[in-house]
Amino acid sequence: MTQLSLKQFVPSEVCLKCDGCCRYKDEDSAWRPKSGAEDQADLAALITGRDVLDAQGYIKTIRDCGKHFCQFLNRGDNTCGIYAKRPFECSLYPFILSQTSSAVKVYVHLSCPYVQDHLPHADYDSYVAYLKGFFRREDIRGFLLRNRAMFHDYSPYAPELLYLFDLSSGF
Repeated sequence: MTQLSLKQFVPSEVCLKCDGCCRYKDEDSAWRPKSGAEDQADLAALITGRDVLDAQGYIKTIRDCGKHFCQFLNRGDNTCGIYAKRPFECSLYPFILSQTSSAVKVYVHLSCPYVQDHLPHADYDSYVAYLKGFFRREDIRGFLLRNRAMFHDYSPYAPELLYLFDLSSGF
């Protein structure tokens, strides 16, 4: 939720028409956004009197009609109730950071329909180059180091992911 000025890859009008993100099969889905310390501090300031995170720092879901939804999803129009202060993972998606025992790796989630339509494509290649530069910035490296708790191991979902690059050492 720290303002990192991350350029958005998927146009808003595309996201608002999609029924993919923010919806989960299970209450404890690993695809729920995970918060780092700065995200959690921002959430606490934003949402008073609500328990929004589980013990591991994942945003809790709301169950409705047998499905689980991010509690900040406005299902009527697919907007996010905390969009300006959403967790870093949300602003990065469909690109994700995955923590393995040896490295932090950057992937793209192939389940995103926009990715499916734009891979390979010059816009996609340009955005991947942008991300490489973004993650080399000192302020971003500092943010990531301070918020390691938000890293998740997505290796069990490898068939859904396309590896892009490792973040350099130090993570």
